[in-house]
Amino acid sequence: MTSLSDRLKDPNGPEIIICCGAGGVGKTTLSAALGLSGAMAGKKTVVLTIDPAKRLADALGLKGFTADAQPVPLENFNVPGAFITQASGLYAMMLDPKTTFDQLVAQYASPDFREKIFSNRYYQHLSANMAGSHEYMAMEKLYEIFNEHQYDLIVLDTPPSRRALDFLEAPQKMLNILGHNFFLKMFKPYLKAGKWGIRLINMLASPVLRAINKVVGRQALDDFSKFMQLWDDMMFDGFSRRAASVKTLLASDKTLFLAVATPQHLPLNEAVFLSKTLVENRMPFGGFIVNRVHEADFAPENREMNPAAIFENPMFDPVLSDKLFRVCQNMHKMAQSDHRVVRQFANRVRSENYGRPLVMLTVPFSDDEIKNLDDLYGVAEALGGEEANSGAHVRNRPLGT
Repeated sequence: MTSLSDRLKDPNGPEIIICCGAGGVGKTTLSAALGLSGAMAGKKTVVLTIDPAKRLADALGLKGFTADAQPVPLENFNVPGAFITQASGLYAMMLDPKTTFDQLVAQYASPDFREKIFSNRYYQHLSANMAGSHEYMAMEKLYEIFNEHQYDLIVLDTPPSRRALDFLEAPQKMLNILGHNFFLKMFKPYLKAGKWGIRLINMLASPVLRAINKVVGRQALDDFSKFMQLWDDMMFDGFSRRAASVKTLLASDKTLFLAVATPQHLPLNEAVFLSKTLVENRMPFGGFIVNRVHEADFAPENREMNPAAIFENPMFDPVLSDKLFRVCQNMHKMAQSDHRVVRQFANRVRSENYGRPLVMLTVPFSDDEIKNLDDLYGVAEALGGEEANSGAHVRNRPLGT
């Protein structure tokens, strides 16, 4: 079974890695760590993130994320034995849905129509606020970057998992809304005839449109109707073809989906739900990453063990020594709990029929924030590490079919 680390190093490995999962499980940091791994494997890599934290930009040495790919300054990457060649490199960018939508419109509309669309108030609202537009534009940006052939590897960080399903379905949903027969049947009789003022008067003869006019106002109806005409005339076919191309790319062997969770039942259930949906949609699902798994080197077997036997330093106050011992006990209990949950989860996943071997990785919990690239390398190393036995950890191991 090929590990994730081997896939990253393979010149014929995936060109797109998509990290999905519940909110707050560390997808953005793990995406950046996978990007760093790709760069160290000699690949020119870009990490595309939707909602990055400011501290991640600081860790990468960037002043902030922008809609343009920025090279991550690597001069402060000082891990012995780890290096990134000039031919590879690591880049980062943040999705800007409005800009991406505008670029897509510009691709399918002539210059005259383009200005009409951009100045249309309904389009301005739609491009920034329509439900699913962020997910749709993430798909579009991913497709655009892939077809520019500037990068060997693209790592995409997605919204929380239920919305990640919207991410997969957003192109078709948007086309369904804007291309729905309800809209076309309502507006088409009025979109082609005569001057706009006459068309609007004719439209208001319709009881349904007259009712809508009373609710949203004449100007809003005007904006919406004009947009529907432009959409139907110029963009619907182009957007439809693009949506089909995006779906084909995501389902190809160039893409790999990973489900990210933490060792709690809700995020793990979300990961399973997501993985099943991906498999049902025939998307190339590669496995699970369980993040923030507590580990404990200290493993007291007996609660009554004398703390002095553990903390022999005479400088320790007896009360402090006892407190430290209890902290260690609690850490050990959390580690035991996490590892038990991970084992149960691994057994659960093995029992599911995914139709292909999967990988399951665990990443240790750390109290320390990711402050720089050296810290991020620690996460990348955990993602590429091998676990020799099948005990508490199931790191980079096949889960079978």
